[in-house]
Amino acid sequence: NPFETRDGEIGAKARQKGAGAAAAELLPGVRLVRAFNAIGYATMGEAHKRPAGERYGMPMAGDHAKALELAAKLVREIGYEPVVIGPMKTMGNHLLPGTALAGERSPDEIRQIVKTLK
Repeated sequence: NPFETRDGEIGAKARQKGAGAAAAELLPGVRLVRAFNAIGYATMGEAHKRPAGERYGMPMAGDHAKALELAAKLVREIGYEPVVIGPMKTMGNHLLPGTALAGERSPDEIRQIVKTLK
């Protein structure tokens, strides 16, 4: 995640443009998926301990179906339930600390929040 205080001008521009869009510009041709961005790293190590029906959701944004499939597999392997929230251009910037999707939430809670985002 880009932060102006840590990354300087490039971080500020990436936040303004959208982290996913900025990364895609820097890496042309890459099939980018934003996931693992809205949940703090400190809690990720415990996710696998939750029963399958009680998993937290992992919001993901991307534009390529196969890339999203691969990311969803990785998300499930560490113990989260993938929730595709939409394309990178419109939803990628909602996957940052401090946004409505930040933190651990159920898949249904994520879907409800996404309905309120623009």
